[in-house]
Amino acid sequence: MNTWVILIIVGVTLSGLSISVASSQSDAIPDWIKSAAGWWADDSISDADYLANIQWLVDEGYITLGAGGDSSVMMRDSVYSIEKPYGWERQIPYTDELGQSTRDSLVHVDTIENEIPTIISVTISGIMGEDIDEHREWGTSLIQEYLGDAFNHTRVDQAIIDGNTGYVDEYVVTIFTYGLQGISYSFEHEGLIYEVKYESDVGDYDTYLGEAEHIIQSFQLED
Repeated sequence: MNTWVILIIVGVTLSGLSISVASSQSDAIPDWIKSAAGWWADDSISDADYLANIQWLVDEGYITLGAGGDSSVMMRDSVYSIEKPYGWERQIPYTDELGQSTRDSLVHVDTIENEIPTIISVTISGIMGEDIDEHREWGTSLIQEYLGDAFNHTRVDQAIIDGNTGYVDEYVVTIFTYGLQGISYSFEHEGLIYEVKYESDVGDYDTYLGEAEHIIQSFQLED
């Protein structure tokens, strides 16, 4: 193992985090990165310069730091947390002032350029009506108004999401030659509706479903 890898592992292990090194990347690491460890040990470059080199390795996917091996955690203003594994990229959070909702999302990097990318999203919105059932009736009528027969509701069941009773919905939306498939978990908590959703092109849906379900199951509200 190269000196620079040992140094990184020691530092990260002491901090309580874990590290993974991408095997497909490790043989292609630039020589200047390898030399940097020696320069740093000889005080030829500053700590800040060396840390910048490590950050470059993280940004380029050579190494991944996180509490779960190759995973990190996405949080929304300490309201909730959800796992963000390597291979998923967080998008800019979106706030709909009119609809009083906020939305965070992760897109799988292999599908970013697709017509319908693979996305996991978490939406928090104000409740419409007295409870989640009235909220769902309102949402269903809105979907029917805008999508009509293009929206096919394939399954609905009750579910427990982080200890809260809610619903799981599966659906397919078909518009012209495009098909979007999704699964959504929703529940009410302290007067707000939380929705954790996985959507993908119909052709990619099964490819990422297992990983998406694992990420969705990591969702939890923060105290």
